[in-house]
Amino acid sequence: MSSPGENIAFDDGWPYPIYSSETTNLLKSNFQGHATRFPASAAKKGALPILLETITHNFPKNKKATHCIYAWRSRAVTSSTSTSWDIGSSDGGESGAGERLSRLLELGKFEDVIVIVYRWYGGVKLGSDRWKCISGVAKDALKLGAFQDRGGDVDKSSSSKKKGKKK
Repeated sequence: MSSPGENIAFDDGWPYPIYSSETTNLLKSNFQGHATRFPASAAKKGALPILLETITHNFPKNKKATHCIYAWRSRAVTSSTSTSWDIGSSDGGESGAGERLSRLLELGKFEDVIVIVYRWYGGVKLGSDRWKCISGVAKDALKLGAFQDRGGDVDKSSSSKKKGKKK
């Protein structure tokens, strides 16, 4: 975990590993998720453009993505009585998607992480199925980075609850 006063330089590119999901395809639309460590100091230093440039450099196809959706949740200040969070998100042109990713991070109690989903629109409207794809690749990237072991739980971040059968 990072400390709120962590001093990281972003001059030489992104200093943390980036974990990427497999690409998911649904009706000609493609989705890919990426997750990496994102301490509060990164947001304060304006490091998001550096991260996005690093991902684009490593995955050149992302330059042609129709949507770049992201959300982050970082522990900003912790005292003995309270914790404040540095949070942010962007829909990337996919209305409501950034908020959904933000909710995924909050419900999973993830700390110091950013999740980014790229979507390539395939010409067919997906309706609510696009949310399953966006959440699915985001969860896959978070699992690959083992972020659930650092304060979050991908499986508990699902908003659906299974109900038992009545006998």
